[in-house]
Amino acid sequence: MKQRLLVLALGIGAATSAWAHHSLAAEFDSKKPIKLNGKLTKLDWRNPHAWVYLDVKGADGKTEKWQCELGSPNAMTRAGFNQDSIKIGDELYIDGLMAKKDAKTCSTRVITDAEGNTLLRQ
Repeated sequence: MKQRLLVLALGIGAATSAWAHHSLAAEFDSKKPIKLNGKLTKLDWRNPHAWVYLDVKGADGKTEKWQCELGSPNAMTRAGFNQDSIKIGDELYIDGLMAKKDAKTCSTRVITDAEGNTLLRQ
C-alpha cells in the first residue's frame, strides 16, 4: 500500500510540474524578433526561469522598463553564464522574441555586452 501511495504522489508531482512549465511558442512570437539596448537594473536568478530587467531608451527618448526572460539558472550556469556574468548598470544588447500579450516583455536569445562579447546564447 505504501508503494502505491508513493507512486501516486510521484506521479502527481511530475504531472503538476510539467503542467506549470510553459512552451516558448505559447507566450512569445517567433515572428516578432526584437533587439534591445539598455542598462541592467535587476537580475532575478530563480527557477524555472531567470529574468533580466533593463532601462531602454525609446524612440521618443523616454526610458522604458523592459523585462526579458532567460533560461533556467542551472542550464545557463552549465553554459558558462551565472549571476556574476553581468552587473547592475552594465550596458547590454539583447536579441529576443516579443511576448504575445505583455508589452515590454521578451524571451532572450542572445546577450551581448558593450564591447561586443557574447555573454549568453540560448
